[in-house]
This record gives sequence, structure tokens and C-alpha cells, in this order.
Amino acid sequence: MIQILHQNLENGFVSTSKKTWRNWAGTVTNNPQCIFLPNTLEELRDIVKNAKKNGKKIRCAAQGHSWSSLSATKDYFVIVNNLTKVQVQKREKYGWTIIAEAGASIKQIDDTLRNNDPPLTMNSMTVINTLRASGIVSTGAHGAKIQGASVSDELISLQIVTADGELHEFSEEKDPQEMNVARVSLGLLGIIYSVTFRVEPLFNLRMIDTFPLATDWLKPEILKQYYENSDSLEVIYWPFNQGNIDTNKDTIWVKQWIRTEDPATVSQKQITQKSKYDAPIFKYFFTSVYNLTAKYPAITPITSAILYKLVPQRSTKDAIYEAPDAIHFQSCLDIIPLNCLEFTFKVNSDFSNVHIEMLNIMSMITKSAKQGEFPLNSVAEFRINKASKAILASGYDADPNAIYCHIEIITFFGTPGWKEFSAEIANGWIEKYQARPHWGKEWEHVPGIIPYLHTRLSDQIKTFEIVRAKYDPKKIFFDNDSLNRIFYN
Repeated sequence: MIQILHQNLENGFVSTSKKTWRNWAGTVTNNPQCIFLPNTLEELRDIVKNAKKNGKKIRCAAQGHSWSSLSATKDYFVIVNNLTKVQVQKREKYGWTIIAEAGASIKQIDDTLRNNDPPLTMNSMTVINTLRASGIVSTGAHGAKIQGASVSDELISLQIVTADGELHEFSEEKDPQEMNVARVSLGLLGIIYSVTFRVEPLFNLRMIDTFPLATDWLKPEILKQYYENSDSLEVIYWPFNQGNIDTNKDTIWVKQWIRTEDPATVSQKQITQKSKYDAPIFKYFFTSVYNLTAKYPAITPITSAILYKLVPQRSTKDAIYEAPDAIHFQSCLDIIPLNCLEFTFKVNSDFSNVHIEMLNIMSMITKSAKQGEFPLNSVAEFRINKASKAILASGYDADPNAIYCHIEIITFFGTPGWKEFSAEIANGWIEKYQARPHWGKEWEHVPGIIPYLHTRLSDQIKTFEIVRAKYDPKKIFFDNDSLNRIFYN
């Protein structure tokens, strides 16, 4: 862990050039000139003013969960994890809301809402609860809720310290266009200080896990039926889950949430106890097996079948959870170092393209296996959301009723052949659907991705740039090579 990341600015900045910051998976490293961990809004403003005075660039990080290089900088690196205040507030227009500083964790937000009188919850959120508020907002993260969009679409307002060192508020009421730029800003407008989400009374979700044959279940009419009858839906394919390379025998893991008035059958205490048991399994056993698999790829079918049966999130019994516990079912996942690529494309009215792409991934996995190659040893999965109104969100669409599929593939960090395999799949999605990457996942290794996004996002970039230039005319926060080439090529 990096030591002393901030000191009184009157004494000058502390050089930490010998310190190296890494994201959670170890896929991105950062060696900035200075690293800061502000504790207050005033310290945050002082850092920005100092950077402006000294001609330095700024990039930020929170939990460090992103796989892409968005946080990398050679100059000033700001980690917002000490900004953790959370406050519930009732507003005349919006009802209950929650205001969270940039570094507040999703678990902290959940706990504050649940302990409120009356108990409250977020309507839609990421499946992991260790992430931080500003990180999920700035990258356009999303959950599995069918009628939800990105988490940023749940925002009412947010406060950002911009290049002048002052705090500016962006909101639906003040300026909807600027707000839709700020919802997913990639850190280019400034440093997020706080976010305000709309929330609702706590509700319960019935979680149903089924494991049908993949070839039987992956059909357009079945996908559409589940979409129309679920609150949330996640479909997971774990390769070689029957211990061989014949995908016709593999099952698909269908995780369905249905809203219910029935009381919860699993308590928060039970979930906490289970997490304490799950964590060491993930950290030691799963990581050890994956390390062995990456070293000896030929054993992948065997190890995959073992892990598939042992993964703690699988359940053969229906259960009812309070919404936060159901939503955040992927506890402990971020303990394991993984590679992850995710792209988003619009769903056909008959769901045929979602069906086709999952079968295509299975086919490519089998083809590689027959050649003695196993570049994907974790999962391929998808979620389906409504379109986002955030200008740079991967699921952005002017039509609020458009439906988007977020499809991702995941493997253990360091697995041979991953980059080539994942790039081939991504290019297929680009060619067929003009798919867009999730900014926080891996995408920069895909050949031709920079010129493609420059063209694909040209209209959105023009809209975004009008607002960005207003708040950061000298590009203090524009210190990322990939984004620079996408925006200006």
C-alpha cells in the first residue's frame, strides 16, 4: 500500500516518484510524480489550484477496480478514498435521496440506506459492493436490472471540482444537457466530490438460479421470455463445466431476480457469515487453481469443472433477499486477479443477436480448445439494460426505450492467448453491431479501437467537448493517451 499520499499543501507536495500504484488486478501500473489522498473538499480544491499553478495534469482513482488506463498519469494522481461522508435527504421533488462523497463505498451507501427510518435502497447498482461512488459514475458502470440503465442514470446531481479549483454542481434541474455529459465524464470535467442518487423504499428480491443445457436454453424466444419476466437477469457461461471440451454437454447458469412482497428468507447476518467463509476460498483456493491452470492450460477443462461446482455464488435453492444483498451477489470476486473485456450493443427486437453471440463465444472457445489453447478459463456472461442518457455511456441512445446487451468475457490474469482471443471477439462485435466498450474494462488492446471510437463517437464527442472545454479549457484533467487520441486523433 502506498504510504503518505498527502501532506499539508503549505509545505509543498511530496514526491512519490519511487512509488507505484497498481489497479486491483495488476493490469495497470501508475508512476506519477505525486500521489495525494485528500480528506476534505478544501484539500481537493488546493490540489487542483496547485496543479494549475505548476502546469501539472491530474487523474484520479477510487477503488482501482478499472482494467483500462483511465487513471494513469505522469503528474498528479489523486485517490479519493478518504472522502466517505454519506447523508440521506428527503427532497420535495425527488423524495428520498442519498448524497455520497466520491470515496464512499457501495457497501457504505447500502448500509446507510438500510439503517435509515424508513429503510431505503438503490434501485439499480453494480453486482460488487466494494466499488466507490465516483468510480462507478465516471466510467458508466451498470448492474443487472432489466429496466435500469447505467448507475449514472440514477443520479439527480453531482458536484465536481473543476479546473478553476471551485466546486460546480451539475443537475437535471440546472442544465439537463450538461448533466448528461457529467453523468459519465471519465474524469475529464474535474474531480468528482459528491454524487446524489435517487433511492426508494427497501424491497425484496427472489433469486432463482437454474442450470439448463446451454444449447437448449440459449434461444431467442427463451431470452425474450426471461427479459419480460425478470426484475434483473444475468446469464453466465462457465466453459468446460462438465470437464470436457464438448460444449453440447455444458450447462448455462441463469441467475434471475424477481421482485416480491414475501419476507426475506436469508438474513444480512447469514450473508456476512457466508462472506467470511467465501473470502478465503476465493483468495487461496481459486487463485491457486487458476495459477496452476494458467501455467498448464491443458488442464483447463478439469479445473473449470471443479471451480464451477464450488463457486459460492451458485445456489440450487430459490431464496429471498433484501435488495442490496441480492444485487451484490458477486461478493469476493475482486479478490482474484482477472482480465475482463466488455462491449455493449443494441439488442434486436427478437433477441437473436444476443443468442448468436453467446453461441459464437462457445464455438470459439471450443475451436481454441481443439487446437490445445485455452485463453478463456473463467466466464462469458451478459446483462441486459435500458439505454442510458449519459452521452459517453456504452449504452447511450437517444431512444430511452432501446435495449442494450452488456456482454463480457473474463479470464485469470496472465492466461496465455487472452489478448488475441478477446480482441478477435471484440472486433466481431464491432463489425456486426458497432459495439462500444465499457470504459472501465479492457479495450485498449483491440486493434483499430482508437480510430474506430473516434469515428463512432464523433457526434457524442462534439457534444461532450462543448461542456468539457467550458470547465477545463487548458485540459488539466486530460492526461490519458487513449482518450486524447479518441477525442482528437
